[in-house]
Amino acid sequence: MNVLMALIGAAIAVAGGDKLAGQRGYERMFQHLGWSENAMHNAALAEAVGGALMMPAATRRLGGALVAGVSAAVIMSEIRSGEPKLAVPRGLVLIAGLWALLAPEYRA
Repeated sequence: MNVLMALIGAAIAVAGGDKLAGQRGYERMFQHLGWSENAMHNAALAEAVGGALMMPAATRRLGGALVAGVSAAVIMSEIRSGEPKLAVPRGLVLIAGLWALLAPEYRA
């Protein structure tokens, strides 16, 4: 489980970094959801840091809480904006964050 969670955390961190770098038109998507550029950068930073914190077992729960929180905020914006299709992939990130937060600790 430790390796799998570290890989998931790394993928989430990379996705957050991608948003911070302004790749793939994320700014336009977040503007469509009513988020300012500053709010988007804060969410992307929370995603990147949360994903990185999910990688080591010692900070996994903190990272999971951060990822779950930011994912819930984005999902609510997507649903309020009439874009429930966008909420599906973000829901998977929310589940990963909750898994990291709530899963029992395993020691290798």
